[in-house]
Amino acid sequence: MGVEEFNLRQEIKEITDKCIKCGRCNNFCPVLREVRKEQYSPRGMTVMLDKGFFEKIVYKCTLCKACEENCPVELKLCDAFMKARKLLVLERKEFKENKEMIKNFEKTGNPLGIKLNIIA
Repeated sequence: MGVEEFNLRQEIKEITDKCIKCGRCNNFCPVLREVRKEQYSPRGMTVMLDKGFFEKIVYKCTLCKACEENCPVELKLCDAFMKARKLLVLERKEFKENKEMIKNFEKTGNPLGIKLNIIA
């Protein structure tokens, strides 16, 4: 593990350590409302991150900040989720689709991989 990865883990832990696990954030989460599985909730993801489990599930968050706006201890959960996403990329644990999209963009200039014939 490199220094950047170590620092990201520490920064995430600083945020998630303060969670009181009250679940108030869950009441406002649009993802949880649709999926109805605790692991996709802000509290569920926070518990996983706090225990050192960095999984692709953090990409399910819409980063709408409804959880932050309603957190009684004013945690910056979206910051933790963004840091976890960055950590996953650094550790090469990203989606196959993301890699393909980046490759397509580099090759053709658009994420779909379609060469456009633009007449100027």
